[in-house]
Amino acid sequence: MREIVLLRLHGVLAQFSKPEMPAIVWAAYNLGVAPADEESGVVQRLEQLVGEGRVGCSFRTCTRRFYEKFLPAVEKSLSATQAAITDEDLDWASRWLTGNIRPGARKSAAASDRLSTAIRRLREPVGPVLKMFLDDTVLGPASGDDVPLAAKLGPGGEWFCVFTDEGLLARYREATGAAWPQIGRWTGRDVVRTAAGRIFPTGVLINPSPALGAGIEATLPLEPDQIARLAREC
Repeated sequence: MREIVLLRLHGVLAQFSKPEMPAIVWAAYNLGVAPADEESGVVQRLEQLVGEGRVGCSFRTCTRRFYEKFLPAVEKSLSATQAAITDEDLDWASRWLTGNIRPGARKSAAASDRLSTAIRRLREPVGPVLKMFLDDTVLGPASGDDVPLAAKLGPGGEWFCVFTDEGLLARYREATGAAWPQIGRWTGRDVVRTAAGRIFPTGVLINPSPALGAGIEATLPLEPDQIARLAREC
């Protein structure tokens, strides 16, 4: 049960782009690199967080963001459709709880770096990188049914925008102010199959840049015709 609760909280946390939110939330639940006394309350834990300089905002701001922003989002999530939890998810959460370490990105930094680096080095998608994408976990804006949300990007049609790790997603939201109602987590293979099954031709944009015309070397676009071919091979 603890693992399930932790995973659900982590899903809600992914909706917030403020960089200090993870530190605030996990300190409040006493799951972090510097845990407080187990008998302390949320207020005392947030006071300790601020007092030790582990977050760049005031105690008042921390409490407001936890009680007025995060907890209402948790309550709202309880009535929404929840993504299925796998054994892999539970193992991941169990490692967090055993070590009492603050949860970070779903994948290891090394795994995220490998895929991000491979994308930056590409001029055209090639087999090994596409396989990494299909087998990997990505995040992006989702509907209430946990289906990727499509965005219309000019004359290029509709696209699913997904990110290879939570840091990239958070930076995008911070820079653009994107107010997505829900963040989903899927394998790249699931995203491809969903895109291929839509009525409208849909591409997939991996790690979109928040700056128009800049940073595109780290972005991998998969055109609708590529999506159709990949879906047939999945």
